[in-house]
Order: sequence, then structure tokens, then C-alpha cells
Amino acid sequence: MLVRTRSFQPTLMCLAIACGSAMADDGITYKVSGYGTLAATVIDKSDLQFRTSLSQSKGANSRIDLGVDSRMGLQGVVNFGQGWSATAQVLSTRRRVDETLTSNKDFDIDVEWLFAQWAVTPGVELRLGRVVLPAFMISDSRNVGYSQPWMRAPIEMYGRMPLTNMDGVQAVWRIPVGDAVFSIQPGYGKSNVNVTSGDLIVEGANKWVGHLSSQLEWGDWLMRAGQVRGVTPVNLNLLPTSLTTIPVSYDMKDTFSNVGVQYDNGKAIVMAEYAKRSQNNLPAAAPAGYAGMAEGAYLAGLAGKPLTKENMWYLAAGWRFGKWLPMVSYGSFENTSTVGTAKWDSTNVSVRYDVASNVAIKAQVGLHKAIDSTAFVSTTDGDPRNVTSLSVGVDFVF
Repeated sequence: MLVRTRSFQPTLMCLAIACGSAMADDGITYKVSGYGTLAATVIDKSDLQFRTSLSQSKGANSRIDLGVDSRMGLQGVVNFGQGWSATAQVLSTRRRVDETLTSNKDFDIDVEWLFAQWAVTPGVELRLGRVVLPAFMISDSRNVGYSQPWMRAPIEMYGRMPLTNMDGVQAVWRIPVGDAVFSIQPGYGKSNVNVTSGDLIVEGANKWVGHLSSQLEWGDWLMRAGQVRGVTPVNLNLLPTSLTTIPVSYDMKDTFSNVGVQYDNGKAIVMAEYAKRSQNNLPAAAPAGYAGMAEGAYLAGLAGKPLTKENMWYLAAGWRFGKWLPMVSYGSFENTSTVGTAKWDSTNVSVRYDVASNVAIKAQVGLHKAIDSTAFVSTTDGDPRNVTSLSVGVDFVF
């Protein structure tokens, strides 16, 4: 049986796997664990690039790509006693590493988590440092492929949110309610935005980001709802092929709301999430010196409009046959802002086989349809495209 993930757990890896542990001479205990995914991805188009995150500007095409879905992580937890502990996790994955549109570095290493924690009571925990940003139902474990039933979480949902962690304060309050456990998780801090979408680059550090989520675990059921809000000063850089290359700076106000439900009785597994994302409008007036530009030229017609106004959802179901877990999912994403309409939907069929207690082999076939180049397919036109993807890989923990 897969280990069900819990968004409020502070040391996910030590719950999902058997961690190595040791005790120092002064009674301090520590645990070290790791995880990884090595996967090959290919699509049936040579003139397109399929990516799984907006932080990636390079994707897979008709040649096998080993960087789209592969990643490695290492986590350490030190327990000092009296409820005090510290957690650190580093993650290496493909991501854009500078201000150019096409820069990527496979297995780029960055600190994903780094926080101190105080368990005030058995049900209340306070954290300070770099913590997970709980935007989704499986935010804690989204990078840990072994803890997931599929090769990758639906990109229509998990690929659209550029923030995965934040530097700040966070609290977790777990409340037993009969046979159920209700949890509340607020947090406040700062994070970074790094997005490549079509011919647009958006990056910056938040002025602030805050979140509030709640979750109910009852028997085989898990239900959650949450919202992430932030304000980010951003600089927009358009490619020279666009109508203008004027640098534009403004405070982007972003709101991401999500609800999810999961049922897992050890045989059947059903998961579903819905999210809505909205932003404020770009500046409507051209900066000094550009007021005389032709209508539509300033910001290539984006002035006074939001960069994105999105709706996304997915539904997935599977059944375990011993060590085998086949699963089918359907996901949909649509940007309905006044900038224009971008659509993307996928039907994915995946299969998992547990080779050992810490190793699983997976394969996934996806049938995708893109009606704009700004979703997860990079192309030179905006014509509707049908794309078939194939991914094969191995997930492991240690």
C-alpha cells in the first residue's frame, strides 16, 4: 500500500520511508533520508517542447529527454528534545537559472526547506525558516515520486503554481474530532516568482505571501481547502519579436484558491482537485516617453489587463492489484483573462509496479491538447496541437 501523504506533517520523508537515525553523545537524534526520480520523456512532435512546470523553459520533444521529470532530493532532521527540531531539504531539478528565456540547468541544486520547529503541544507546531507552501493537496510530497501513485501529478494543476516554498513563519494546529483529525495551517512570509510563459518572463521576490489551509482526515477520506495570496514587484521582459520591448514594473497581486478530496481504502484510490487563480491588471498607461505609441503597441496589447485568470481541475482514479497500480486521470486548465484564451487538457494513463519496499517503476502515456503556446508546449504558433507524451522511470527512496 502507498503511504498516504499529509500536508501538515513536518518531516514527510521520515513518514513515507524508513529513515536512518542515530543519537549523538548529548542525546540529540538525527535522521537522514533521500528520494529521487530518474525518468525519460518523449513526445510525438519534433517542433514542440513539452515541459511540466512554468519554471522550465526547455522541454522534451521527439528525442528522449532525461531532465523534464527527473529530480533528486536529500533531507535531514535533527531533534534537540523538548519539542525542538530542525529540518533541511535540498532539491535538484531542471529549472531556468537566469534572466534569459531559454536557460535551463538540469539537476540545479537549491534549498527547498530549511526551518526550525517547536512542538508547543502534541497538536500545535510553530515553524520558522523556509517551509513548504501548502497550495495543493499533496504539496508536501509533490517532488517525492515514490509517495505518488502516478509518474507526475497533473500538470494542469501542479504546473501552474510557480511558488513551492516561502521564507517566513508557519503554524500547524491539529484538532481531534471523534475519529477524525481537523488541521489548520496558516503562514506568512516571502517567496520568489520565476515563470516562463510563451514569450514572457516574469520573475521577482514577493513583498509578502500568506496562506491559510484547512484539512480533514476521516477514515479513508482526506479533504482540504486553502488559499495562497501574495504581492510581488515584477519586471516584464518581452522578446524582441514582440511589438515592444519596453520594461514594465508593477506590483502583481496573485490569489490562488484550491479545494481537494482523496479517497484511499488500500485498494481503490480516487483523487480530485479544483483551483482558481486571479491577478490584478497590468498598468494601463504607458510610461513617460512612450505615451504616443500606437494603440495596442504598448505591452503588446496587454495594458490594463491581467496576465492570467485561470481555472484548473483534475480527476484521477486507480485500483491496486497486488504490486500493480494502474491509474487514469483527466485534467483541464483554462486561462480566461481578457488577454486571450489559453486552454490545455490531458488524459493520462499510468501504471506503477513496486519492485521493492523503496523502489517503484512507472510508465505514463498522456494525450494532450493545447490551444495556445503559453501552457506547457513551446511552439512558434498558436494553432491547436495534439501531443502524445510517453514517460518511463523509476522512483526510489533511501
